[in-house]
Amino acid sequence: MHKKGFVSLLIIGVILVALGAGAMIFAFGNRTGAGCFGYGSNDSGVSTFNATEVKKLSLIPSTGVKIDKAKNTIEFYGSKVLIPIMASPENGSMYSFGIYGLVNPTIIVHKDAQITVQLVNMDDDMYHGVVITSGAPPYFYMGTMMFDGPAFVNSYIPPLPEEKNSEYPESSTTFTVSTLGTFYYICQVMGHASKGMYGKFVVVVD
Repeated sequence: MHKKGFVSLLIIGVILVALGAGAMIFAFGNRTGAGCFGYGSNDSGVSTFNATEVKKLSLIPSTGVKIDKAKNTIEFYGSKVLIPIMASPENGSMYSFGIYGLVNPTIIVHKDAQITVQLVNMDDDMYHGVVITSGAPPYFYMGTMMFDGPAFVNSYIPPLPEEKNSEYPESSTTFTVSTLGTFYYICQVMGHASKGMYGKFVVVVD
């Protein structure tokens, strides 16, 4: 191999390693306090739920929610909205989100609503997080995380640890949806979005 070709390959290799390292810092910045790309900490804190608390959170409220199973959509109404998201739900794959029994549903919310996303990690061997981003699929191994930040201030939850002894890590974040359009909620852990862990997040006008 010519020296010039070898140097080119070496440079490409260094770039790929740097991108991979950046993605790991990005995805797990909350574990080190690094705060890379603004995802490291949103001061939400992490606690745990037991099975009874998870089941209670999954109950469909009597008002403020419209579920269309045929279209796999959930529309939330009101000025203050709670969206409970299960990472790796029982009725989905380990690389999916569950909301009120639907897997990776399209979430519809109304402009200027205050949104609280509550994430529970049901997986027993992998970290999972969530971020609402403008980056659209298809996602590659490093997803959109190296290039697209959160679509709204605080619209992310850093990756949560795995379930242990029937204790499910949970965390929440609150933000305001100030812009109309189609966004996406994805797991920002490297490789997860590329395996299908994402859904649409649509902001509409009243």
